[in-house]
Amino acid sequence: MRKPTILCVDDEVNVLTGREFLLRQHGYDVVISTSGLESLDLLESVDVDAVILDYRMPEIMGDKVAMLMKQLRPEVPIMMLSAQDCVPATALRSADAFLSKSVPPEQFVEAVHDLVADGSPFFERWLQHWKQRLSA
Repeated sequence: MRKPTILCVDDEVNVLTGREFLLRQHGYDVVISTSGLESLDLLESVDVDAVILDYRMPEIMGDKVAMLMKQLRPEVPIMMLSAQDCVPATALRSADAFLSKSVPPEQFVEAVHDLVADGSPFFERWLQHWKQRLSA
């Protein structure tokens, strides 16, 4: 069985390297990019199971990158990260999850696991969750 592959995008190299190391420790393959535009090319050329994307980047904001990524690969779940605890709702339209960069590493890894859990597409898992809640 292959390891899930995560595409991590952040313009801060130290943060990106730390995130890569943490995810590799927890059994993920990781592809990194310091550029939103470069990450779009990577998404087209690498089979990834999820994207972890910084919101505030210099060349192109994460919400725009997420929108373009969803046009390319709508089935790939995207987690938006931000140093800001509050991001405008409009910025999260194309993101499947949001997490503050200030959460502890264990919570970050748990959120990533939830994003790629059991290999099923994120939307199918989300829909199943809501069907179960409605029937309870």
